[in-house]
Amino acid sequence: MMLKHVALLIPSLLAVTLSAALAQERLPITNKTCDELAAFYAKLPFTDVLPLEVGPVEVQGKVRPVTIGFSQTGFNHPWRIAMLEALQAEACRHPNVKIVVLDGNVDVAKQNNDVRDLLARGVDGVVMSPVESAGLVPAARAVMAQKLPLIVLDRDVPSDKTLFIGQSNVTMAEQVAERMAKDLGGTGNIVVITGLKGSSPAVDRDRGMADVLAKYPGIKVLVKGDGEWIREPAVRLMEDWLTANPKITAVFSHAEESSWGAQLAIARAGRCKEGIRHYTFDGSNAGFKSVKRGTFGADGNYTPYIGDIGLRAVIYTLTGKAIPGRANYDSPGSRLLLPDSPSVVPENADVWIGRGWGDFEPTLDPCR
Repeated sequence: MMLKHVALLIPSLLAVTLSAALAQERLPITNKTCDELAAFYAKLPFTDVLPLEVGPVEVQGKVRPVTIGFSQTGFNHPWRIAMLEALQAEACRHPNVKIVVLDGNVDVAKQNNDVRDLLARGVDGVVMSPVESAGLVPAARAVMAQKLPLIVLDRDVPSDKTLFIGQSNVTMAEQVAERMAKDLGGTGNIVVITGLKGSSPAVDRDRGMADVLAKYPGIKVLVKGDGEWIREPAVRLMEDWLTANPKITAVFSHAEESSWGAQLAIARAGRCKEGIRHYTFDGSNAGFKSVKRGTFGADGNYTPYIGDIGLRAVIYTLTGKAIPGRANYDSPGSRLLLPDSPSVVPENADVWIGRGWGDFEPTLDPCR
């Protein structure tokens, strides 16, 4: 599925209220009922993290309406929609829990305003997945100033928060970079398409790659550029790099969409016969199929299915439950570090296809 087609399904300004009471209605964005999301919930990878029984949530010994705001980076990418589906699936399990979802439109200023909007609506807590780490510090401070639970997902903010939840992008990038170095025999010229500049996953994936490449002086990084996690910027970057560099051995991309964009640029440039390799991240079923087909050499298995944990973390905080695994780390607040999933490579692709996110097919390799 092309990303632009996904974007057409999502309103540019989104303010959606969801409740488990709407069990037989189609939920906005995902177009799934709570009954359908119940079956989906059973397949989520981390339901044993901060588990909750089905049923109403009691706050201070009373069952009352609980409203939780979700501020998402944006819905221009199916990974982001998958995160929302996981959160919706958890909400559907608790009839007195309502969520208010706001679309940040991949805009720092808008997402800061969205969080303030949630606070003005009187939410009991906020789950936020920031578009950019430092830029969402004002939003985080606003929530904490009201002494409400603030759960940050996927991308951290360098500010106080109740809990940051995510997998390690550093160790995941190390896995992918080690596979790349092995496939290249320790030598080659690579180009790097990063995620959105300043976002913590982009910083950490670059760090993990650098840690590994320090052991392989024969692998040279020719150039890096900001792919913004999506396809179109990656096409433009790769077109420029192909013009400037007659010999490129591999592309290390922080997102599957960037990898597919780079492949398109390679085909347009007539350089398919060079066999430029691709190493990437995102953990979709489409990405895993691309690994099986030989399009990707490795896919960092970073799941979007953490929205449910974020919602449970807010509920745990509101109900006074201790959060197992919570720990201090090198940023203000606490962190719940989820376990790594193995990178998907040709040897294990069959095992992982069907366990990733998304029901779309991979973009066909334009070089095949």
